[in-house]
Amino acid sequence: MSAPPAYEQNVNDPRQNATAPLIPGMSYQQQQAYNPNFQNPYPQQQYPGQGPPPPGFNTGHNQGGYFPPPTMPMHGSMFNNMETGGGQNNSDPDNKWSFQFSDKTIRAAFVRKVFSLVFIMLSIVAAVTVIPWVHPQTMHLFRRNQGIYFGSYIVFLVTYLSLTCCEGVRRKFPMNLIVTGVFTIATGFMTSVICAHHEARVVLLALAICIGCTLFIIIFASQTKFDLTAHMGFVAIISVCFLMFGLVTIISSIFFRLPFLIMVYALIGSLIMMVYLFLDVQMLMGGRKLEISPEDHIFAAVQIFMDIVQIFWYLLTLFGSSD
Repeated sequence: MSAPPAYEQNVNDPRQNATAPLIPGMSYQQQQAYNPNFQNPYPQQQYPGQGPPPPGFNTGHNQGGYFPPPTMPMHGSMFNNMETGGGQNNSDPDNKWSFQFSDKTIRAAFVRKVFSLVFIMLSIVAAVTVIPWVHPQTMHLFRRNQGIYFGSYIVFLVTYLSLTCCEGVRRKFPMNLIVTGVFTIATGFMTSVICAHHEARVVLLALAICIGCTLFIIIFASQTKFDLTAHMGFVAIISVCFLMFGLVTIISSIFFRLPFLIMVYALIGSLIMMVYLFLDVQMLMGGRKLEISPEDHIFAAVQIFMDIVQIFWYLLTLFGSSD
């Protein structure tokens, strides 16, 4: 038997293990074919711009010595712009491309919802009011039966107080829509009975003036820089004075027939309701000292609806009845 081949170590070659054999007849040394310890025989290579492997990084045979791919760069300012709704370099001042709702978008949606509800409520009242004018028997019933008015007034008062004073009623769906619907129908019956006691030309005249004044007040209140919500004390004083004047007018009309005093009362009442409409529209639009919360769309719609309806009622009283 021949002697086993000699083993020789080449210290200049770091890739060669100390136990690598030297095969006769070959001018170079062979690498170890079997690595019992599963060690990586090659040192970790350093690439430009790449630091050493992180602590705890496994360099065994499963990884093969390769680093995981670098993560894509992500700037923190991108997330900030998404949260605030502002585009890069203020290129999106209207926040139209924001992934979150800003205050302006929430307020705009709130305004659209409120005015849509007001339009629907006014349309229902107008439809109920037209019924006596197209059906003579209903007109006769409304003129002779005062119980319809007082019954509608009781339902109107209960539902109005529920919507304005009870937060759970006006914010709980679908209870808020049901109560609002009953309130609107009751207001429509009251308006229908009041209109039945006036001539058609008086009703149309009051309606035309009411529509014109309402549109003008809404546009002016949303565009003017004057903030009426910062002067709530003056509005409260005027309201108390008008209330006292109304009590005097009612007591005087019971004992004395004073048409002129009633006309003055109706004129002042219509003007004060226009002031209230101006105030409620500014609170709806926001950006003032006082504003309505976007969660109270029912409350805002009821307030603006009542302002418009009461303007119409006072104008009817101002122009007189047919009796």
